[in-house]
Amino acid sequence: MLKRKPKSSKFTKKFGRQKGLGWKLPALNVHPAAIAAMVFLAVFLAGGGLYLLFEPTLPAISIGRQVYPIVPSQLTTQTLSESLLAMIFLFMGVGGGYMIWSGLQSPVGHRPSTVKTTVGIVMLIASLASLYILFLIKFSLLF
Repeated sequence: MLKRKPKSSKFTKKFGRQKGLGWKLPALNVHPAAIAAMVFLAVFLAGGGLYLLFEPTLPAISIGRQVYPIVPSQLTTQTLSESLLAMIFLFMGVGGGYMIWSGLQSPVGHRPSTVKTTVGIVMLIASLASLYILFLIKFSLLF
């Protein structure tokens, strides 16, 4: 003999789990221009943009006949080209992360998504390596 399913209470109707994957996060409908503006602002601030706005800086340092875009071993000075290099490397890292994400989400096919993910990984690794080299040049007295 088959048993009847017990009648669900008001509590389980209101707070009980739904069938499927369970609780879902609410969808955020953010305009892509707002996301781009937030990324630009974050990279600008992380690349030293506030220092460029409030302190008079030189585009590069010239010693003799050589032009150096980075002032090595000095934490008190920062050049415009140094900040721009940091911002370029940060944008490259953000672009690599976005390519990885879109390659993993892509329904197009196996090969295009694999290529997009691989290029994103290479961009992200190159960005991190470049930022690390910039860090080592800037902080060479500490090591």
